Amino acid sequence: MFPQNCINCQQSLNAEENFLCTLCKIDLPLTDDLQNPNNDLFRKFSFEPKIKSASSYLYFINGGIAQKLLYSLKYSGKKEIGTMMGNWLASAFDKNLNVDFVVPVPLHKSKLRTRTYNQSEVIAKSFVSDLSSMELRTDLVKRTVATRTQTKKSKVQRWRNMQNVYSEVQHDLSGKSILIVDDVITTGATVGMLCERLIESGCSDLHILSVARGK
Repeated sequence: MFPQNCINCQQSLNAEENFLCTLCKIDLPLTDDLQNPNNDLFRKFSFEPKIKSASSYLYFINGGIAQKLLYSLKYSGKKEIGTMMGNWLASAFDKNLNVDFVVPVPLHKSKLRTRTYNQSEVIAKSFVSDLSSMELRTDLVKRTVATRTQTKKSKVQRWRNMQNVYSEVQHDLSGKSILIVDDVITTGATVGMLCERLIESGCSDLHILSVARGK
């Protein structure tokens, strides 16, 4: 059996290392979002009073560690990376925050067929398994419209492109606190439109948590 290599630096991993070598794990581009409630990501969503917090664990930098990890998760079938990331989020999350439901950002069925799994759901399942007080819900909202890649679109174009891509919520969420889990947030258009759908169903408050975000 060939030794596994670090996804970032390509050095051989020892038996105790997974996907990243110890040095690259130390170099992870951590944000301080979870310690700083008024962070840059939260300010993207501050227009909506029901969104009470928004945090990411890592900075997403082109060519950086977070990008390599997430691309391997999404496009190379390395599902175990999502499990590892969910563990990271759970270890850093505020255990005193009362959340009823954890909702991973839905993936359209066409992309689900290609990838065979929703990377945000993999992360959320791992996250919830470490925090048993929360319930994972993948049935509340569906992605009904497939959009092309948004990487080359402007912020305004991304928000316009995301309008009406989610189904209406067929559940009464009155009084429920919901945590949305995503892999990476850039402009916030995808998560923002999902928030709108959940707010329409009467949830009391929303929290947003992602593995990575742009600087």
